[in-house]
Amino acid sequence: MSETNAIGPVVRALNILRALNHQPQSSLQSLHQATGLPKSTIHRLLATLKSEGYVRADVVKGTYTLTEKVLCLSEGFSEPELVVEVGAPIVLKSTRATGLPLALGTLDRGHIVVRYSSMPYSPIGSEHTTVGHVHDLLHSGMGQAYLAYCSQAERDRLLQWMQASLPEPGLWPPVEQDIQHQLAVTRRRGYGLRKGQGRGSSTTLAVPLAHGERVLGVLSLTTFGSLLTPERLRECVNHLDRTRQEICAAVGARLAQG
Repeated sequence: MSETNAIGPVVRALNILRALNHQPQSSLQSLHQATGLPKSTIHRLLATLKSEGYVRADVVKGTYTLTEKVLCLSEGFSEPELVVEVGAPIVLKSTRATGLPLALGTLDRGHIVVRYSSMPYSPIGSEHTTVGHVHDLLHSGMGQAYLAYCSQAERDRLLQWMQASLPEPGLWPPVEQDIQHQLAVTRRRGYGLRKGQGRGSSTTLAVPLAHGERVLGVLSLTTFGSLLTPERLRECVNHLDRTRQEICAAVGARLAQG
């Protein structure tokens, strides 16, 4: 079977799962109307989905419902993943409109990992892309934004994890008072900041992406520090905040849909 021929049944099965997800009980007729697929095709795919445990059939009523097993399909998809999925198109649209290079990062094992970058579409990006870059929580702009705005309980756990992960406990460099001061400065300023060191170096500004009390990710802007005059800096911060609000509203809407 060719790759193209193999894809067809998968797409049709996914269409049926989506249709089943939109109503508690579905008949063969309602699935036909929702998907446009022939009833014989729907019946065959439903039999497969039933044998695999994803669909339950009520023979008396002639209806089909999803089983609890479909929850397994979403176990690898978390709210931070949703931030990237929803935020990436918004970030790209923003960069194409303004030229500003933006990035989305999420927490991964005590670090912020860049998951999406619009630098390839920006004329003032400091490098081609930052996807895959890993940033610590204390010295990077993205890390500061996350650590300063996450809950106190999560912050305590992250700081304990960082200390415990050092080769020697005595190597823990920051003093607690210094860390708290840095986080207070970040919150007062309203964004994380990593200043470039030396001519031609880059500077990063970053803001948290939150839903309710939880920080789900970070939005950042990285460009050459020499371009960030006081006026330009204010413009960039305002743009970051507007983009942050748009992403958070879109994430909230998706979560509300269940």
